Amino acid sequence: MSESFDALAASTGIALPATLRHLIERGANGYDDPGRTALSALNDVEWLSAREAQAVVAGWLNPVKQNGNVFLPFARSGAGDAYCLVRLRGGEEGVCMVWHDAGTSTLHYAGFDQFVVGEYLNVFAELDLLDDDDDDPVALLRADVARVSDLLDPALRSVLSGCLDKTPAEHPYQQGPKARVEMVRSLIGQDELNAMNSTVSVPDPVVFDVVARWEE
Repeated sequence: MSESFDALAASTGIALPATLRHLIERGANGYDDPGRTALSALNDVEWLSAREAQAVVAGWLNPVKQNGNVFLPFARSGAGDAYCLVRLRGGEEGVCMVWHDAGTSTLHYAGFDQFVVGEYLNVFAELDLLDDDDDDPVALLRADVARVSDLLDPALRSVLSGCLDKTPAEHPYQQGPKARVEMVRSLIGQDELNAMNSTVSVPDPVVFDVVARWEE
């Protein structure tokens, strides 16, 4: 599996980040053994195989069709949006989700580790996003974070562990500027989420153009 992603990395010119490489080598980006699958608690993130990732590049997210922007996808949403390593034609690099049906997307994260932590923070702030049959979200999150935490920078690891030391409580949450404020079960409030997200996001997120998938 790692060799296949290595080939894709070579063809795109985007190096595999160390954490992502280790997860692939461990088989943590597959579904043959659900107990070993990493990032399973993240909201709507489904791993791609190397073959699936190559198909996404060949049919949609390649620099010829995307005005010089280069992508290496590693996961997708249920709707078909792609989570990618990216190098934009302006030279900016990082990790982002590319919408399949919009004319633009935004580069929020400078690296894969920051993406992992930022996406966990979103779940910490809205525990209802979890598919938790046992109603013990902290236990589920601890198990999932443990599959990746040893690969992260200690400072990023401490962000996650600090949140997991908290007790779930009801906090006000607003999905968007025009949405009604609701009370949700969470480990961190929305203000805390925004403050923490600012430490893992790029200071000035980059909006870039995307050719929609159906226009491929």
